[in-house]
Amino acid sequence: MVCFTLQISVVLLLLLYAMTFHKGICSTSCNAKDQSALLIFKRGVVDRSNMLSSWSNEEDCCAWKGVQCDNMTGRVTRLDLNQENLEGEINLSLLQIEFLTYLDLSLNAFTGLSLPSTLNQSLVTPSDTHANFSSLKYLDLSFNEDLHLDNLQWLSQLSSLKYLNLSLISLENETNWLQTMAMHPSLLELRLASCHLKNISPSVKFVNFTSLVTLDLSGNYFDSELPYWIFNLSNDISHIDLSFNTIQGQIPKSLLNLQNLKYLGLDNNEFTGPIPDWLGEHQHLQHLGLIENMFSGSIPSSLGNLTSLNQLTVSSDLLSGNLPNTIGQLFNLRRLYIGGSLSGVLSEKHFSKLFNLESLALNSNFAFDLDPNWIPPFQLHEISLRNTTLGPTIPEWLYTQRTLDILDISYSGISSINADRFWSFVSNIGAILLSHNAISADLTNVTLNSGYIFMSHNNFTGGIPRISTNVSIFDISSNSLSGPISPSLCPKLGREKSLLSYMDLSYNLLTGVVPDCWENWRGLLFLFLNSNKLGGEIPPSMGLLDGLIEMDLQKNNLFGKFSLDMSNFTSLVFINLGENNFSGVLPTKMPKSMQVMILRSNQFAGKIPPETCSLPSLSQLDLSQNKLSGSIPPCVYNITRMDGARAASHFQFSLDLFWKGRELRYEDTGLLKNLDFSTNNLSGEIPPELFSLTEVLFLNLSRNNLMGKIPSKIGGMKNLESLDLSNNHLSGEIPAAISNLSFLSFLNLSYNDFTGQIPLGTQLQSFEAWSYAGNPKLCGLPLTKNCSKEENYDKAKQGGANESQNTSLYLGMGVGFVVGLWGLWGSLVLNRAWRHKYFRLLDRILDWIYVFVALKINKFGELRASSR
Repeated sequence: MVCFTLQISVVLLLLLYAMTFHKGICSTSCNAKDQSALLIFKRGVVDRSNMLSSWSNEEDCCAWKGVQCDNMTGRVTRLDLNQENLEGEINLSLLQIEFLTYLDLSLNAFTGLSLPSTLNQSLVTPSDTHANFSSLKYLDLSFNEDLHLDNLQWLSQLSSLKYLNLSLISLENETNWLQTMAMHPSLLELRLASCHLKNISPSVKFVNFTSLVTLDLSGNYFDSELPYWIFNLSNDISHIDLSFNTIQGQIPKSLLNLQNLKYLGLDNNEFTGPIPDWLGEHQHLQHLGLIENMFSGSIPSSLGNLTSLNQLTVSSDLLSGNLPNTIGQLFNLRRLYIGGSLSGVLSEKHFSKLFNLESLALNSNFAFDLDPNWIPPFQLHEISLRNTTLGPTIPEWLYTQRTLDILDISYSGISSINADRFWSFVSNIGAILLSHNAISADLTNVTLNSGYIFMSHNNFTGGIPRISTNVSIFDISSNSLSGPISPSLCPKLGREKSLLSYMDLSYNLLTGVVPDCWENWRGLLFLFLNSNKLGGEIPPSMGLLDGLIEMDLQKNNLFGKFSLDMSNFTSLVFINLGENNFSGVLPTKMPKSMQVMILRSNQFAGKIPPETCSLPSLSQLDLSQNKLSGSIPPCVYNITRMDGARAASHFQFSLDLFWKGRELRYEDTGLLKNLDFSTNNLSGEIPPELFSLTEVLFLNLSRNNLMGKIPSKIGGMKNLESLDLSNNHLSGEIPAAISNLSFLSFLNLSYNDFTGQIPLGTQLQSFEAWSYAGNPKLCGLPLTKNCSKEENYDKAKQGGANESQNTSLYLGMGVGFVVGLWGLWGSLVLNRAWRHKYFRLLDRILDWIYVFVALKINKFGELRASSR
């Protein structure tokens, strides 16, 4: 009993001591200088989310959010405010905290940086002993994308720095960044990804990175060959990422100097020549990234010697031949991506020892010769076989993969599926990409559960499949689906909130009305119902979709007044109501964010409302083929986006435009400025203010009842490429200023009442005669009607022309003819480039899905550390 009592006493004494010790620590207030430096920093911060509410004099700074102190001294040693939605200015008074070793302000929205006077003084007088900035070892300011730093000299004071990350901060004006970084011989990890750096100092032989282990310079603007100093880095260097630059030339053999390399990222550059055979000598290499370069020849079989390799990515349109069998020996390989122009037949040998493979992407023209009963040695998380010859049916081995997060078999020649088996197989896969095949299947009774669904451009029939609340992206466009939308979209969802943000049902055969159940899908950002056979009026519940960015209802049979109040749709940038039967006045309740508004081919009537002029970001306005009347309001000048006040646009649009006399489809209209009021009943004169819209490329006022003269201000529309004023009642002479439109490649002034001589100028004579037809009082080239001597004399007298001026004008005609031809052919080339961009956009969407799924799989810190 005595022993037991003694034990209790000892325990109580220990507890009492611990409590006393703990109380002593808690009662130790943080250092006054530390607290002062933190409060100076706080004064420069804009804290809209009130994340720093605990930072006050009433509370010990060691208990402030993000602050960590030493348990014994109470001195601040660590400040971590990563991803706290902070804005404003970073005051580097923080560097005066004497024992601060760790500072992370990444993933915020800071826009400026200021130096304390003591730090400024120490830069002027390095011997200043009053400034102590030597304790900091870890500094991360990355992912503050609006932060611009013109000078990094202050970093020279951080002599103990071991980790530095300034990725996604603009350093475009910093020309001596390499010399500044070389002042930190103890640096272990340096990340300067996407910093707008331009000069990698290719001729410098040696840089004092004696301790460097990780170097990330990806996503910059380096356009030289690999610099010499790269090959003379520390023997400890294990990670080099130079991807997403424009580095040129061949990979030099001196790269073998870095024998401890584990990660080599050279993706998305302009490397040429063969992929070096000696790369197989890098025995420690775990990641080799060579995609999107200009390599030629074949993939060397020596890469099969890289037995430590866990990620291999290779692609180039200039590569040829088959995939070496030796790749199948890389038993540590986890991710394999092969793209470009490779071809050939893949057999079991190519995969025989890939026991640890988790991600397989073979985006090239491969065919497969596999035993129907083959069971792969791997279980994949991601597989992409786009552009391979996989079809016509789903191979049996694919059904053995039970851990898939991403399945991409688009463009792979699949035409038939075992419906029940296939839909059951994909039900637990996070992203399925089946687009651009010829798959025939009835979807009426199918329920889809994947988060990301791309099934466009197939032969799917029946009704729209049901989708679960897990679905975020749903694209089933360009199929043969029929029937109403409501059975799929209108069942009650219960309490679960839908994640759907993108829905594309366009280019199908859907009928019935637009359902009135959009409260189920309030998270939608993109909605495409265009090119179907939908009828009825716009239902009231669509007014709940106030997060929309794009909405396309074009080419349906919708009717009635468009009375939806969209003024609170603050993110909406694109709306297309064209080719329906809407009536009444034009919509007036549109948000200020609107950039593209297509209302063509409806029954809208009345005047153009002044509210249309109050959309400051508008770059595309198409009101053609309606029943609009009255005059063109002078307030069109207020559409500031068209007069050169550029607004940032992060979206690409797909539009059907009647441009240059033809109906064309454009996939990227980021630069196109389109104003089309054609085929209405507009009257009166053209307001001179309209011709102050200097950024307009396309202007169509044809087929109206406009009168009066063309204002001479038209010469200021310096970017105009297409002008159509045909079929009006315009009169007077064609102003000489129109000859200043040097980019004009389409002109139609036919069927008006113009008089006099066609002005001599850059390309006005290069257009066909029909551009001026129906103006009986018009003369001069390219018309066959010659102008009389009196007309020529009056024209010369009126314009003050002399012989030398006429000579220069005729010389201009020759130049104009060439420019006119270039405008015509250039537009065709540009169209081709736009189409190319569109298909590259699809590839980027796939890459985005990979990143998004990786975000769910990997720790966020790992993802951020490898971000480019």
